Amino acid sequence: MEFWKAILVLLRRILIGPPLLLLSLLVGGAVYAVVPVSYTADVSLVLAVPVNGGTIPNDKTKQGLINPFLSFNDALKTGASIVILAMNTQDVWTELGAPKDGPTEITIDDGRSNPNVLDINGPYIYVRVESDSPERATAVLMAARKRVATELSDWQTALGAPANTFITSTDIVPPSVPEADRSLNWQGAIGGGLLCLVLGLGIAYGVVHRRAPKPEPAPAAPVPVPAPAPVPVPPAPEPVVVPQAVVQQPGEDEPDEDSSATMEFPAYRGEGLSPVPGLGKARQDDGEG
Repeated sequence: MEFWKAILVLLRRILIGPPLLLLSLLVGGAVYAVVPVSYTADVSLVLAVPVNGGTIPNDKTKQGLINPFLSFNDALKTGASIVILAMNTQDVWTELGAPKDGPTEITIDDGRSNPNVLDINGPYIYVRVESDSPERATAVLMAARKRVATELSDWQTALGAPANTFITSTDIVPPSVPEADRSLNWQGAIGGGLLCLVLGLGIAYGVVHRRAPKPEPAPAAPVPVPAPAPVPVPPAPEPVVVPQAVVQQPGEDEPDEDSSATMEFPAYRGEGLSPVPGLGKARQDDGEG
C-alpha cells in the first residue's frame, strides 16, 4: 500500500508526473507509426454441379458419361476438400505470391476461419490474404481464386471426366476490398506507452527513495542490571562476662589462699575485645596483700 501511495505522490509532482505522461504518449505514438499496417482481403467460393447433372448421354453405348467426381457421397464437399488439401502447401503459396517468412500470409479452408459462415458442412472454399500493402493483398487473392478453378479442372481432367460435366466454383461473396487492420498498431502503442510509464516511475521512485533522509536508528533498550546478591551477615559474637575483682573491706576476713589461688578468669571471646581496665592492677594488689 505504501508503494502505491508513493507512486501517486510522484505522479502529482509537476517535475515528474506530467513530463513522464507526455513521454509515454510520444513513445506510444512512435510505436503506432512504426508498426506496419496490415491489409486483409478475402473471398468465399462454393462448388456447383453443372446443369446436366454431371452426366451426358452416349448414343453408341446407350450409357451416359458420368463425372467421376460426382460418384462420391457428398461429391461436392469431397471435391472442395481435395482442392483445399492441394492448395495448402508452401510451394503453392509461394507461386501465389506468399513466400515463407514474407510479409504476406494466406489462409485456405472450408470457411471455419470466417466468422460470417454459420454452417461449414457445405462445399465451401474460403480464401483469406493478409499483407502489408493493399495492392499485394488483392493480387494474391485473385491469384488464389483463379488457382481454385485451375485445380478443379486439372483433377477432373485427370480422372477422365467430360468437360461438359465439370464441377465449377462460384463466388458466394465476391473478393473484398483490402481493409486496414490496425489492431497490431494499437497493441504496440499501448504496450510501448505503458512500458515507458512503468520504467519512468520505477527510475523516479528509486532516485527519490535514495535521496530521502534515512531515519535514525531507535536507541537500544537498556540492559537490565541484575540485583546484587545479598551478603550474609555474620552472627553477633556472644557477650563475654568478666567477673569483677573482689575488694576486701576492712574488718573482713581474708579469703583463703586456696580460693584466691584457684581463681581464674575466663579467656576473652571474640575479636576486638580489650581487657577491662584496672583488672590486672587489682590482681597485683591482691597478691601483695
